[in-house]
Amino acid sequence: KRENQMRHWAMVTMLAILAMLVTILHSIAADFDVAIETHEKALDFSSPTLPVRLFPLQSVEKSYSLCVLVPHMKDEYWISVQSGFKNRAGALGLQFSWHEAGGYLELDRQIKQIKACVTQGHDAIILGAVSANDPALLKAVEAVSKSIPVIAMVNELQSPHLAAKAAVSWYEMGRMLGQKVVSDLPDNIREPHRVTLVSGPSESGWAPILEEGLREGLKSDRIRFGSSLQSDSDYRNQFVQVEKAVADCQPNHIIIGSAPAAEAAMSLVRLIDCPSKPKIYASYYSLAVKRGLRSKKIEAAIVDFAVLQGWLAVEQSARILEGKLRYRQLGPKIDIATPTHIPADHWAVISR
Repeated sequence: KRENQMRHWAMVTMLAILAMLVTILHSIAADFDVAIETHEKALDFSSPTLPVRLFPLQSVEKSYSLCVLVPHMKDEYWISVQSGFKNRAGALGLQFSWHEAGGYLELDRQIKQIKACVTQGHDAIILGAVSANDPALLKAVEAVSKSIPVIAMVNELQSPHLAAKAAVSWYEMGRMLGQKVVSDLPDNIREPHRVTLVSGPSESGWAPILEEGLREGLKSDRIRFGSSLQSDSDYRNQFVQVEKAVADCQPNHIIIGSAPAAEAAMSLVRLIDCPSKPKIYASYYSLAVKRGLRSKKIEAAIVDFAVLQGWLAVEQSARILEGKLRYRQLGPKIDIATPTHIPADHWAVISR
């Protein structure tokens, strides 16, 4: 009888411990108020998405060293990515060095940085690529991947030699924004609306992919896709392109721009002497875009949760180095912000 009682209480205790662990783990996963997704086929954004319930690592065995390479820090977007990265690296006690290529046209410099990551003895490379498919960049990634893992962060990189990705589909971002523009068209205006796109350079790891999706989303007999104005995605260069876009005073004009372009358009649209002001949409999110939405100067913006993407890049890197990787690609579920629907800053944008 005593033995049966002991077994009973042992079972009760074990079940209580298990229940407590489940509660803790669920509370950890519940910290994500943004849905996280992967894709059915590893690293293939054209395959269907699948929801992921992520239970973050609580610790790592050693203080790994991460080498982070990004196109530039001249855009609020990358400051938000860095914020999420720093937060997660600090929580896990990981070391990292952060390097800028200097812009999307600095391919040679980023390739040199990739090689330097290996010679400097880092454990992994986290790469915000300046190009999605440049042969020289892909060759460099293949070469270093034999020594240390390479994790793509934010920008598309079409290499089978990647260990993992922390990113979303730029094609889907463009497609969703295009559909939003079409759905916003007023019923009482039947004349076609003309769209001008102000975006990053065609060499970049995001702009041409986003434009492809945007054109798909904009398919409507009420839309005429006009010009696609391109430059590096810092405010100064995008401002010059927006000046060209707003110079045309035709009615029913829609400007779709990067976050810096949308920010520039808010200022320039105010100054133009035109009877009809163009409507502004942003292809990605920043603090300036958030202010534009609040003031109703921007109609809508795609939100890909830059802070969370930086956070996930660290999580993916740590899991690879610990031998605990489950999903080769993770990314937030894309959202659309409007003046009446603005996401909380926590995962979307760094607050100042």
